[in-house]
Amino acid sequence: MDLSQLRQELSGLGFNDYLRHLKPVAEQVVDGKPLRIAIVRSYTVEPIEPVLKLRLLLDGYLPTVWFGGYDQYVQELLDQQSALYAFRPDVVLMMVRIEEVLPAFVDAFPSRTPAEWEELLVAKARELAGLAERAVRGSSAQVFIQNLTLARGSFGVFDVQEPNGQAQLVQAFNRALTAAVSEVRGAFVWDFDAFVRVKGFDNLLDPKQWYVARNPYKQSEYPAIGSDLYRHVCSALGRVAKCIVLDLDNTLWGGIVGEDGFDGIRLGHTYPGNCYRDFQKELLKLYDRGILLAINSKNNEDDALRIIDEHPDMVLRRHHFAARRINWNDKASNLRAIAKELNIGVDSLIFVDDNPVECELIRQQCPECDVVLLPDKPYLLPAGPSSWGRVENIRLTAEDRQRGEMYRAQNARREHEAQYTNLDDFLRTLDMSVNIDEATAFSTPRIAQLTQKTNQLNMTTRRYSESQITTFANSPTATVLSVSARDRFGDHGIVGVMILEYQREACRIDTFLLSCRVIGRGVEQTMVACAADLARSRGLSVLEGEFIPTAKNQPAAGIYERTGLARVSDSETLFRADLRDASITYPAHTKVSGPAHAVQSGAER
Repeated sequence: MDLSQLRQELSGLGFNDYLRHLKPVAEQVVDGKPLRIAIVRSYTVEPIEPVLKLRLLLDGYLPTVWFGGYDQYVQELLDQQSALYAFRPDVVLMMVRIEEVLPAFVDAFPSRTPAEWEELLVAKARELAGLAERAVRGSSAQVFIQNLTLARGSFGVFDVQEPNGQAQLVQAFNRALTAAVSEVRGAFVWDFDAFVRVKGFDNLLDPKQWYVARNPYKQSEYPAIGSDLYRHVCSALGRVAKCIVLDLDNTLWGGIVGEDGFDGIRLGHTYPGNCYRDFQKELLKLYDRGILLAINSKNNEDDALRIIDEHPDMVLRRHHFAARRINWNDKASNLRAIAKELNIGVDSLIFVDDNPVECELIRQQCPECDVVLLPDKPYLLPAGPSSWGRVENIRLTAEDRQRGEMYRAQNARREHEAQYTNLDDFLRTLDMSVNIDEATAFSTPRIAQLTQKTNQLNMTTRRYSESQITTFANSPTATVLSVSARDRFGDHGIVGVMILEYQREACRIDTFLLSCRVIGRGVEQTMVACAADLARSRGLSVLEGEFIPTAKNQPAAGIYERTGLARVSDSETLFRADLRDASITYPAHTKVSGPAHAVQSGAER
């Protein structure tokens, strides 16, 4: 079975297809990462299991799913000795409905005033968030709470005429839930209400199943329900694409520029050109939330760039594209070149093209890359990007929002670097400054994101959730550090992470990772020197680090040796420095500021 092909076909599968594919896919995915999912619920949800399992298997996980008792979610979450916590989940799904959460609100709405109901709803939202917090603390799992939705108000069409009608109060609950959950590190809201607005209650509900088995939804709709939930889970697990690689002709505009010319392509405010313009608007939304855009097109570069730069109806301009390959080379070679230029893996790309032959070429030669074959009907284009896999980001950090600008600055650095033949001379002109600081509520989401997404310069590739990072940060025997960098061309944002653990006389580096954007500019050396200073400030005499090789982290090889640690003779992965006589120094060309301990020991420069 071609797993990459099946991954592209998931949106068209019915419930029975999920059942049919589940076993053969599980037999192929034998070396995936174990993932334990606990589902606590107020209603029957078992049909969601094959949907979640198949999607997780295709993303490289080995899932195990545990279901709590019917409408027992409160007891299971409160009792730290319950089977839920014995299961040791990585992910907890709280699947609840308003009919069970507040039955009187649904069945006896006239019994209270709107103000009284609002008070009760806000309190219930905080209660659910409190249950999520218990789950995070008790298991270090990532928790997802289904928000609430209501089919029809008790007063029918009059309900919407009232500013405090039943439907409006449900929205007040959802706003209160979002506010309360935002205070719980590692907990998220599953926006089920938005999903229902798109799908429609009547399309989802199955009255017979509800009255017979307390399952409110049609079995045929569980692929859609599970897929929407998985968009949230997938993002929290770090499965977010880094770059969308786009064709040009019949993709960003209608027609072929080499044949139709500048004035002949379809792009504008009338059909079908308005479809391509709106498609670009949707791509711009992805760009604004941190996903890079690139071009891979067989075309004359001058002709294509003229449209990008000058056509009045282009939404995306040259500066929106982090990399370009506009030539007559095969697109698989171009794709690999784009990944290399951006310092990201091919598995971090989504390839988008209107040509089925080109799409099949990428599937065959770059099977790790997601492939999107565009529909041949232009009016279907704008709805596409929101349905593509791996484009959701459940925590948007400042670095995500600024990523496009960061890559523009990166191109300026490359042009500047090309003027120098001596690396030291180039580094001195960068005016590099590095700030190393302890984790805060602001930096924790970015720290967790980096542990989940960084593959190349990542010494151990250990993946941590926000709640796990918080546990480290609150431990008296550990320190979590974020590493930020900036230079004369701009701010890189948070680009590195160190997690230090203190054991007797040794400081052990549990996690050491760095974005490829700043490799080779002294940040690695600065991080090791800061770790040494922090260890000395605690009276420790040994600094230890690990390098665990993977298929992707070869750029990390040799860093510890170059910065003052030596391989332990009887170990393949362990490195150590005796801090009483080791020479671990900061790079001369870098200005460094750091956490209080490092500053007190003289690390600030």
